Amino acid sequence: MASFDPQFAINLLEANQLKFGGTPQEREAYLKEAKARLGDRTPEDRREASKLAVETSKMLLTIAVGVLVASFAWMQFARKDGVPWFSLTLTPFYVAAGLLALSMLNGFRGISEIYRRADGRTAPAEPAWSTKPVARLLNWQSWSGVAALLALFIGVVMLGLEPGAHKPTVSVTIPAQAGSPPVGGSLTIEGVWTELRLRTAAQQEIKLPQQTLPVTVTCQ
Repeated sequence: MASFDPQFAINLLEANQLKFGGTPQEREAYLKEAKARLGDRTPEDRREASKLAVETSKMLLTIAVGVLVASFAWMQFARKDGVPWFSLTLTPFYVAAGLLALSMLNGFRGISEIYRRADGRTAPAEPAWSTKPVARLLNWQSWSGVAALLALFIGVVMLGLEPGAHKPTVSVTIPAQAGSPPVGGSLTIEGVWTELRLRTAAQQEIKLPQQTLPVTVTCQ
């Protein structure tokens, strides 16, 4: 069965309009009602639909830019926390950035196609205003944006589950030495002193007097 074409039906009605009333007013009213029921759209209706599609695409582009900036911010936060560039934790952020770039590309292409069609540079023999040729691009823009948001959400969850990198609480620099000793693991302080005082965060103080036996203090 051939697909229903409203315009073909309207053309048949107009060709046989003498059968739809005894006066011109009755025939005109009948045709008007028939066109409304068959879904006839005026050029003004199509133009408004195209303008709405462009505004929606622009709004999605603005959202995509904001989400892309947020993705870079989260990646920078992860890097400061010690997460390597090439890791499973940062992979969702890369996926989100790629999907956002695809969404923005389809949005720009859809807007450009609508304007080119209205200007007559493409499909000059067809109606100037129509969203049908760009429906696929606008759908791709929407769905890729939704997928990017999902990927960003997964990335934030994985970043929250990532164990924090161990940061040493003691840093040692030796004068006249090239560089500093490694800070990974524990730090052992050895030597001879006349008196050593250890003070905790609760202001508790421990005094270690000079001893002949070696005493080792380990800082974690």
